[in-house]
Amino acid sequence: MEHGLQSGILLVDKPTDWTSHDVVQYVRKKTGIAKVGHTGTLDPIATGLLILCIGKATRLSEFFMSMDKTYEGRMRLGLITDTHDILGKVLEERQVVDVNKSTLYQLTNQFIGEIEQVPPMVSALKVGGQRLYELARKGISVDRRPRKVRVYEFSILGLELPYIKVRISCGKGTYVRTLIHDFGLKLGCGAVMAELRRIKLGKFSVEDAIPVKEITDFDSVSERIIPIDSALSMPKVSVYPKGEEQFNQGRKVFPKDIKEFEGGTAEYVQVLNEMGKFLGIGTIKFTAIGPFVTPKKVLADTGL
Repeated sequence: MEHGLQSGILLVDKPTDWTSHDVVQYVRKKTGIAKVGHTGTLDPIATGLLILCIGKATRLSEFFMSMDKTYEGRMRLGLITDTHDILGKVLEERQVVDVNKSTLYQLTNQFIGEIEQVPPMVSALKVGGQRLYELARKGISVDRRPRKVRVYEFSILGLELPYIKVRISCGKGTYVRTLIHDFGLKLGCGAVMAELRRIKLGKFSVEDAIPVKEITDFDSVSERIIPIDSALSMPKVSVYPKGEEQFNQGRKVFPKDIKEFEGGTAEYVQVLNEMGKFLGIGTIKFTAIGPFVTPKKVLADTGL
């Protein structure tokens, strides 16, 4: 690929008022790298960690989208808006209730674990072939089915009413703005997302991300690209030449053609050849005669 750069990921600290697509376009323009993609939209109002996939890694974005995420931010009590954030159209203003940390702790506990959310109209989900945010821009609202999401942490970090500082850790598909909206309804006075910063995504931290404005050319990012096999949190499977041939052709790899398996119980594994070259991602199934690997994403021509 361009500049002899190997495929991988780049950790970027997104500024407020930029869309995730804005960051992708900026990086392409500044670095000259053609293949750049993000791993899930971060709201324009939000800042923080955005993982960009570079080169062939763009074909693996789904595996980074599924990582757990941690945010810190502030909610503003007393407001209900159509977008569930402070930039939306105010639908209702309510008197802010007198709250304390003990009351809030009991309430946030109700949102821990597997819960149901109705996706907001400003989300990127598609209904009838159109994204919800596109319909919302036209003033159209449609029914949305509740979806199950998982929340690991919903902590109160500080009170400066009508603002509350929070930290939220959650799984794939969770809308933080909607979590805050639903919390506000439970509290009785309503709440909107006022500020949000993503501080962690999987094993990656915003502390290791490069601020957008420090991306000035190819050299400013070349040493910060994390190779795919280091970026993915999956066990590794190395295969013999016959297994490499089978995998690259999209065929199942048999136990006799698997050289080594790191171990573990993960559904997905990284597949490497004898020389350590990353071939792609497969699913692993354990049988009485040994593990079988079925190709999921084949990147035989990555040049890694």
